[in-house]
Amino acid sequence: MDHLDFNSITKIIADDLEAIERILLEETRIHYDFVDDAVRHVIEGGGKRLRPVLLILSSKACGYAGEDAHILAACIELIHVASLVHDDVLDEAPIRRSQVTLHSKWGNKVAVLVGDYLHARVLSMLASRGSDDPALEILANAAQAMCEGEVIHAYKNGDFEICQNNYLKIVELKTGKLISASCHTGAMLGTKNPEYVNALIAYGELIGIAFQIIDDLLDFVADPEKFGKQPFKDLREGKLTFPMIYVRENCTGEERKKLEDIFNTVEFAGDQTIEWMSQLLDSYAVKSYCLEVAQEYVDRAQIALNVLPNTEAKVTLNNLAESLVSRDS
Repeated sequence: MDHLDFNSITKIIADDLEAIERILLEETRIHYDFVDDAVRHVIEGGGKRLRPVLLILSSKACGYAGEDAHILAACIELIHVASLVHDDVLDEAPIRRSQVTLHSKWGNKVAVLVGDYLHARVLSMLASRGSDDPALEILANAAQAMCEGEVIHAYKNGDFEICQNNYLKIVELKTGKLISASCHTGAMLGTKNPEYVNALIAYGELIGIAFQIIDDLLDFVADPEKFGKQPFKDLREGKLTFPMIYVRENCTGEERKKLEDIFNTVEFAGDQTIEWMSQLLDSYAVKSYCLEVAQEYVDRAQIALNVLPNTEAKVTLNNLAESLVSRDS
């Protein structure tokens, strides 16, 4: 199979993704029109559905092709969407996926409560499956790790001295754990072979970190219309992400001082600052560095898959890993 981009990969499992979308809509329907409108706004707000895709492909790679995967994929996507709603409130983000964020349209109180409601729906959906379902523990642990990562990240917000290793530990919690849980949940549907399960857990953790490194990079270099966010969003919010940590660790003392001044400025300086930052990124080949590091994680993820049987799903998971590094949105 030739290398596939993410959109091509989703077409392979289009029927599964359509079933997941139906479940997302059905399980979050509310009788109160106002609340339902707010929930629909985030559920139908687009997104890659990366985590459901990973769950479906992981289950198929382990020999499972049943409908249970659709329900669990919907649960994981609801956890993810709820986290985005809460993130946007914390970050005061006006735009998400090229549309107005929930809190910008309905206010912070409604947004926080809608995020809480989505988490409650996940609890209800999982509880109906029985207390002996291993998905309960997998998703509970992932949600806990995400929250821990969010708290640490909020505490570190404004920390100009954070190092790459500590930042990536936060990424592993915030992003990697739910992506890994998607693969883990899919695997356990199809096999009890610990070698296969552990391989997919490792794969998920590694591509989760690669995904976030590229996401951080795209904040600086992507076309805003494709990316669905304003450029330099993280820096505007006082967040030192992977590309800027690398620059800070390698730039001159004078450049570091100016970068720190920009980082600590309450009001972002605008076009001149963006131009200077763009030149700084270019001068230290930040794009190449981020792509190189992300590719290293992808390579390790693909090696982890070697123990799995040779199936179309395994090949597609390898392609998916590559597509996360080459994406532009």
